Amino acid sequence: MEKLLMVWVTEKQLKGDTLTQGIIREKARAIYGDLLNQTPRTSTDEALEDSFKASRAWFDNFRKRTGIHSVVRHGEAASSDVKAADDYLKTFSELIEANGYIPQQVFNCDETGLFWKKIPNRTYITAEEKIMPGHKPMKDRLTLALCANASGYCKIKPLLVYHSENPRAFKSHKILKENLQVMWRANPKAWVTRQLFVQWVNLVLALLLRNIYRQTTYPCKPFSFLAMLLLTHRTSKMTFSKSSSL
Repeated sequence: MEKLLMVWVTEKQLKGDTLTQGIIREKARAIYGDLLNQTPRTSTDEALEDSFKASRAWFDNFRKRTGIHSVVRHGEAASSDVKAADDYLKTFSELIEANGYIPQQVFNCDETGLFWKKIPNRTYITAEEKIMPGHKPMKDRLTLALCANASGYCKIKPLLVYHSENPRAFKSHKILKENLQVMWRANPKAWVTRQLFVQWVNLVLALLLRNIYRQTTYPCKPFSFLAMLLLTHRTSKMTFSKSSSL
C-alpha cells in the first residue's frame, strides 16, 4: 500500500499540487480499501480494514520510512502556471517565426532581490549543545534587473536599485557610480519602478543596440535594428507588456 501511495505522492509532486498530512492520510485509507476489495474478503480482512485508520502515528512512521518532509512553498515556482507556460511555447515559436527574429534579437529581462548581508538561518551544532544563540537577521536589500539575448552574445549592463543614492562606502573609498559595472539608481524601497526601468531601457539597452547595429565586427551585426524584449517578471512596481520592440 505504501509503495502505491509513494507513486501517487510523486505524481502529485510533479504536477505541482499541494499535499497536506490530511490529504495523504485520506489517500492512504482509499488505497488500502481498494487493495482489500481486489482480494477475496474474509471476516479477518474486514477487521483489518476497520483497524487501519491512517492515524497521525502511522503518518509519522510513514514519513520517517520514506523520507518525505514538509517544505514552505514560495516565490515564482509556487505561483507559476506550468500548463500555461507549456501552451505559450507554441505561441511564442509562431511569433518568432512570423517576424523572422533570430536569437541575437531576442532579449530576456528579469529582476531579482538580493539580501546581500543576510546569513543562513539554519546551522549545524554539536551534539552537546541544545540550542544556538539567537541573532538579529540582516535585511539590507537591493534589486537587480538582469538582461541578455538568447544567443548569449549580448549581456546588458544590469540595473541595480538600492535604498541609498550615495552609500557611505562610496564616499569613504571615492567610488564613482559612473564607473561601476551596473547602472546605479535608488529609491526608499529599493524597487525597480517603471520610471527607473524606462531610464535603463533608454540609457543602457537602446544605446547598446544602436552601437551593435553600427559595429560591423560585432557578432550581433547581421540583424536589423529591431529587437524583442521579454519581461518574465511582472510586478505592481514595473508594469509592461510581455514583449515590446525597440
